[in-house]
Amino acid sequence: MKAQLAILILTLGVTTCIPPDAAGPSGPPELNSADILPQRDLYSLQSFSGLETKRGRIITDSAELRQVWDEVFVNYSADQKPWVPPIDFKHDVVLIASAGPTPTQLIFFRITKVRERPEHLAVLVESQWPACGGLAVTTNPVHIISVPRVATQAVFEFVDNTEPCS
Repeated sequence: MKAQLAILILTLGVTTCIPPDAAGPSGPPELNSADILPQRDLYSLQSFSGLETKRGRIITDSAELRQVWDEVFVNYSADQKPWVPPIDFKHDVVLIASAGPTPTQLIFFRITKVRERPEHLAVLVESQWPACGGLAVTTNPVHIISVPRVATQAVFEFVDNTEPCS
């Protein structure tokens, strides 16, 4: 009886030391920790943005946001272009991810996780294309979010979740 109790106590002690997400990573090691930041969607544009390169960018002031906003919506007339959202840059920063030219219509392109790291933000950007084709149209998707201002630098990791065509 004492041996069974000792095994039970030992088992409980070991399992309580295992972190909840220790079952395995769900992305690059840089993006696997418990410090996920809350994010607020500002705009998701799945096609025809003016950003021609695949990249991520952190925006830390309103003048820079206005400049980038104009670049994103350069292909839109003034009455079609959305207003620049108000951001309190004392408390928040803006993250912009652009996919660059894509040869087919996307299923999705978005910033899915932002984690606080010691010197920067670790940003996970995920995308998925139709596995067996799609509309043959070039798009330039962009996702824009805001997060709490805990850093002024960001490292972007782009992950393609497209499954092979079967």
